[in-house]
Amino acid sequence: MASPAGAEQVEKKTPDRKSKVGANAEAKASRTAAATSEDNAASQTIVVTGTAHHDAVTGGALGVRSDLDTPFSARVVTADEIEERQVRSLARVFSQDASVVANGDTYTFNSYSQTVRGIPLDDLYGYRINGDPFYMTTVELPLESFQAVQLLKGASGFLYGFNAPGGLVNYQTKRPTPDAFVAADLGYSSNTVFLQHIDTGGPIAAGLGYRLNLTHEQGGTYSVSHVLRYSGSLGLDAHLTDTLLWTGDLIYQDRRIKGGTQDFFIDDPVAYGANALPRPISGTTNLAAYPDLFFNSHVFYGATGLHWTADPHWTVKADYSNSLDWRTYKAEWMPLINRDGDYGVKLNTNPRSWSRYNQAQVTLDGYFTTGPLAHQLTLGATWQDLKRYLPRDRLNTVIGSQNLYRPVTPVNYPSAFNDAIYRSYHSIQEGAFASDTISLGDVSVIGGLRVTRYVEHQYSKLGVAKTYAKTPVTPVAAILYHPLQGATVYVSYVQALESGITVPDSFANARETLPPVMSDQIEVGAKVERPTWFLSTALYRIDRGAQYANAANVYVSDGTQRYEGVEANGRVGLPLDLFVANSVAIEEATYLKSERDLQGRQVEGVPRFKDTVQVTERPTGLPGFSATTELSYTARLWGNAVNSFRVPSTTLINLRAGYDIGSAAHAVTLRAEVDNVANLHHWGYLGSGYVFVGEPRTVRLNASVKL
Repeated sequence: MASPAGAEQVEKKTPDRKSKVGANAEAKASRTAAATSEDNAASQTIVVTGTAHHDAVTGGALGVRSDLDTPFSARVVTADEIEERQVRSLARVFSQDASVVANGDTYTFNSYSQTVRGIPLDDLYGYRINGDPFYMTTVELPLESFQAVQLLKGASGFLYGFNAPGGLVNYQTKRPTPDAFVAADLGYSSNTVFLQHIDTGGPIAAGLGYRLNLTHEQGGTYSVSHVLRYSGSLGLDAHLTDTLLWTGDLIYQDRRIKGGTQDFFIDDPVAYGANALPRPISGTTNLAAYPDLFFNSHVFYGATGLHWTADPHWTVKADYSNSLDWRTYKAEWMPLINRDGDYGVKLNTNPRSWSRYNQAQVTLDGYFTTGPLAHQLTLGATWQDLKRYLPRDRLNTVIGSQNLYRPVTPVNYPSAFNDAIYRSYHSIQEGAFASDTISLGDVSVIGGLRVTRYVEHQYSKLGVAKTYAKTPVTPVAAILYHPLQGATVYVSYVQALESGITVPDSFANARETLPPVMSDQIEVGAKVERPTWFLSTALYRIDRGAQYANAANVYVSDGTQRYEGVEANGRVGLPLDLFVANSVAIEEATYLKSERDLQGRQVEGVPRFKDTVQVTERPTGLPGFSATTELSYTARLWGNAVNSFRVPSTTLINLRAGYDIGSAAHAVTLRAEVDNVANLHHWGYLGSGYVFVGEPRTVRLNASVKL
């Protein structure tokens, strides 16, 4: 069994620097060789202390390459770490990376939402499964089905097409294993949520393998709601010949939340009349005023692909994916009236909405030499089609008022569902890309271009279309220098073109989708891997088109935001069986060009400083046991574009322990974790003008067995 997060030690075979590019190209011969199987993980990661450092990074149009050969910052959280930390939501997956801020709680609509380098990830294009786009709004994907979750930071327009410049999250599905196995775990979390999960895989017949994951979660949550979740996934690999691999994936999840409330927001800063939020309340406070609140979501993902290894240096891949997500809800959002804790109760109903995503892609990856130069070449063509449907009628009205510090008074309001829908949005992307990594000794130069034909249609309820079309060319350029074995210094430039946001209902131009926004990024960084420590640093500047609410309460796309920051991540082993991991981020973000009231103001939702530290002890005298203390600090940040109020700083302490007690044939692990040990009441930042109630002290227990 893997050791707990904060102390994982694994072993890596590091190829000679001159053969690195060729090794990477050969590693792409099949998906099972791309760091997706537990049995191969030990040969693809480095001996480190702290969170496991995964060597393979999926870089879209740059192909699959080692982290040392990637001219961007990346973070990969493996299934082992997800299990050790008992992570059940994306809000906690990257909580140990200081450049990431979670913008929601797992039992609210924004459980998926992440801000990276101060920029919210793109709901339409910023979340992917095996590189395939997945429309992520209000969705919490089943982490039990994934072998790793990867975060690629920074502008990625060249790498994947349209996307916000903060970064991109890529979920990598679990793959079949060469040997049959069965694993099961039972989990508990506050208040009375129980989870059962089965993971099994192995060969079915000669050349055919499977991986099956089934999960059930049910019970009362700390936020006085009730969760019921069923999920299942199936992965198949079939070696049709020695050089031809077929892959297939299916994922389905039904997730239902009953009760609970959503978020608070300051609709009118002038009417609110204060420059601070009300005193925070406990995350266990029951705020539900309406008796029939619920949020039901369903997701489906299906994919198939053929991967042909033409020879040891050339691979052709053809992949297709289809995904759907649909939801229905009755929910409360609360406009804050004043700092004394008075707020309105706004009931919002969504009878039915859904979206469908299709993608097809063909890529050619190869390695060749021209004289003394080594080339890693990636060529490809892609097609994406996204359709979104919204309800024709839905309620969005204030039905009463309450106070944060007094018991809730129940409110009855007649509301009926009309589930008629209309197509609100349709976008098509057709693109081609090419990149070449040219290496000479210890120096590599990367160059690439992506050409995208992008067409976006926005529809009114009457079917009137507003069309936007553009054919951008997004480049990437980078230089990497390897001064030592296991070390890289790099500088990179990349552009991004992101879709405009769909305006929330609280603004005058509600439901309008703004036009796409251009941005670019320059990044300088260094990475060093050693048997007992790891260090990566990056200095970046991102210029991004601004989108904000103006004085007339109209959400507009106008002006420029600049984000400048430095981030560092390190892990080291110390005497006395101690292991320390630390992640630090410092950032400044400013409105450069915008309406007069915003020019020079700080961009909302960006903490100027964040630090996360984990200290783990693995006593030699007690094999299989480890204990970790985690401390995270997030500086205060502005809560809206006009800088009228701040979200206070937070300091949270988490404790966890794990103990392997089984044999080699029957591995058994017991885990316990307490998050927010001090039960600190705090606000979390969700979006411009929006905040949510932070998670209270939460206990998590788990027992797992692998046969």
